[in-house]
Amino acid sequence: MRRRPARPALAAAVGVLTLAAAGCSTSSAQPSSTGGTTPGATSAVSTASATPTADQKPLVVGAVFDHTTLDPTRQFDRTGAMLTHALYETLTTLDPEDPTKVVPGMAEYTLSPEGRWLTMRLRKDLVFSDGTPVTTDDVIFTIERAQGLGGTTASILGTVTVVKVDDRTFTLTSPSSNFALPAILANPAMGILNAAAVRAHGGTIGPGDEASGYLSQHSAGSGPYVIESVRGTSEVRLAANPMWHGAAPRFPTVVVRNVAPSQQLEAIRTGAADVVLDLSPSQADRASARPPTKAVTVTSMRSSTLTYLALNQKPTVNPWTANLQFAEAVRRGVDRQALGAAVPGAEPAPGLIPAGIVGALDDLPSATGAAGSAGAPTGTGSSGTPTPATTTSSAPPAPSRASGAPATPGDGTTTGTDGRPTPVVTLPVVPARDLAAARAALRRSGYKGQQISLTYAADVPIQGLPTGTIAAAVAKQLGQVGIRVRLDPQPAQKALAAYRAGRTGLSLWAWSPDYPDPENYLAFGPGGLVGARAGFVPGSDSLVDSLTEKARASIGDDREIAYAAWQQAMNERGPFVPLLQPSTRFASGDRVAAVPGNPVWTVDLARIA
Repeated sequence: MRRRPARPALAAAVGVLTLAAAGCSTSSAQPSSTGGTTPGATSAVSTASATPTADQKPLVVGAVFDHTTLDPTRQFDRTGAMLTHALYETLTTLDPEDPTKVVPGMAEYTLSPEGRWLTMRLRKDLVFSDGTPVTTDDVIFTIERAQGLGGTTASILGTVTVVKVDDRTFTLTSPSSNFALPAILANPAMGILNAAAVRAHGGTIGPGDEASGYLSQHSAGSGPYVIESVRGTSEVRLAANPMWHGAAPRFPTVVVRNVAPSQQLEAIRTGAADVVLDLSPSQADRASARPPTKAVTVTSMRSSTLTYLALNQKPTVNPWTANLQFAEAVRRGVDRQALGAAVPGAEPAPGLIPAGIVGALDDLPSATGAAGSAGAPTGTGSSGTPTPATTTSSAPPAPSRASGAPATPGDGTTTGTDGRPTPVVTLPVVPARDLAAARAALRRSGYKGQQISLTYAADVPIQGLPTGTIAAAVAKQLGQVGIRVRLDPQPAQKALAAYRAGRTGLSLWAWSPDYPDPENYLAFGPGGLVGARAGFVPGSDSLVDSLTEKARASIGDDREIAYAAWQQAMNERGPFVPLLQPSTRFASGDRVAAVPGNPVWTVDLARIA
């Protein structure tokens, strides 16, 4: 089994990309575009007061649209996050040079030692795009509206309460430790709204809110851009915010167009687009295979996207995906290494947390350094953190839950030499395929060759990769186990609606982080946002329940330990099968020198240079 090399820091993978016609390199980040005063409810504004530093020709960005709204609180899609990040400021943001680090955005903040309260103070002279001052009341309205609307934003925000101290100061309080809260507040869905403008157009706290239509056509934020026009699902045009007091965007007008993946390479070759975001590996190869009429640079970087299979645990949805032995056959029968080798730039995923985020299995010392042999003693790294104990195995042990026996004792950890709990990491960290074990589990399940539909969104690629290509490879591998898979491609909106409602049996999806913290991935745990979609509820597995809560409560260096143990239990007993961590590929023309990538909002439009 081949070993994976040590990874570069995530910052190197998703920082500002400096491009040249002959190649590219990672450069230091420009000043954050969230460093100044900004605006609110404005549409079709004049840009006369902006001070552009480049020509007046609009920057054209081609992407596959997956958003259905530009209401920042309601959107949780790739293009929605990219656009709303340009329109709205957030209380915190991510360091452009190292997006795993949270830095002040609209507000300075202090987090209490136990992580239960966060005191924040807004910067002076913040204004929305209509000139209205930003105050604590706008912050409270934004947070309470998000909680009242429910959905994904409310889910990641949780049961936080906000209390006003004065017009610029407020406190956010959590019922228990919430060390991820600063990172959560950096998500574009937490963009601070102009409360007066939103209320004037139907916004309120609770289910009666009717402001989404207005917010999909007009800006009510304080970001570097405002909405100039929206053309259905084909184009969004942004204009520089005349009230913005941060660094002026190089391009005073940005046009983001919905461009099919098959057309993006031609768009960048002909100059119809300046940047495209969804190149496939084959397109990237063709871009450099022959000299184009215009200079084109393709830059590839590791994404933080996880590609995975979901098996619904409700027998009423699908009796086979809910069958524990059938699920075991799928887990053992998928060959992640072969999938990774077949998809250029993609890495096989050892767990639910991608490399580069705290707790990732392949970033643990035992996974990236010299692997210990079975029974090797636990040591201590240069940082003083215990090196996880390792064992070698051709496959992880069969989960007791899948065999119908009671959960095995223990919590996936051992005790290090300093007395601290340490995860027992099974090597190789990418679970190896065991075809014989998969077929044996399938026989125990009682499966007799019934057709199993594999559902996926056909019209939205995964980091440029055609989803159908991955689905077909998985179906072929499961066919070798004896599982008869029927590919079920669907329009993204239809597939996603069924999946979110918990009506899909076997499905293929991708997950990009809502915020770069391992707590985000507890959404896959019992009762979590994603876990619930698969019918995975508390009480389904007592060991996973316990490890989920230990991970949630962990602090400091213990977080890496707790999340590693949780992931390994999920690999062996959960309803999700991690498959790949793909690369992302941006292409740019000769008008663009830097494309600032980010794991949450893909690209910072205001900092494209």
